[in-house]
Amino acid sequence: MADDKRKRRIEELIQRELGGVLINYPRHPLFTKITITAVEVSPDLSVAKVFFSVFDGVDVALAKKALDDESKFLRKTLAHDVNLRITPRFNFFYDESIKRSMKLSKLIDAAIASDESRHHET
Repeated sequence: MADDKRKRRIEELIQRELGGVLINYPRHPLFTKITITAVEVSPDLSVAKVFFSVFDGVDVALAKKALDDESKFLRKTLAHDVNLRITPRFNFFYDESIKRSMKLSKLIDAAIASDESRHHET
């Protein structure tokens, strides 16, 4: 079992390095349009939940399929690039937080604009 500080360092390392693998080894055309937003490893470090986001216009299902299909390659490349006793298996999950925050930001901007237009009318 890894302590919390070590676990966090490993999560950050995997996030950074996996993002680099997607850019430096684009085995799939979608790799360059995927961003790794977070990684959570299990207490025994054998499994990692990898959260990703995609650029506008990219089909999330296709991106997830590309990551799932290339999971062994990604794991092998990460194991080669990073010195970990155990390289975790990856489970990929779409991170909607960026999309939600953009939507919220647009709603706030619209509310502010509406409020300002009402304020100028009076």
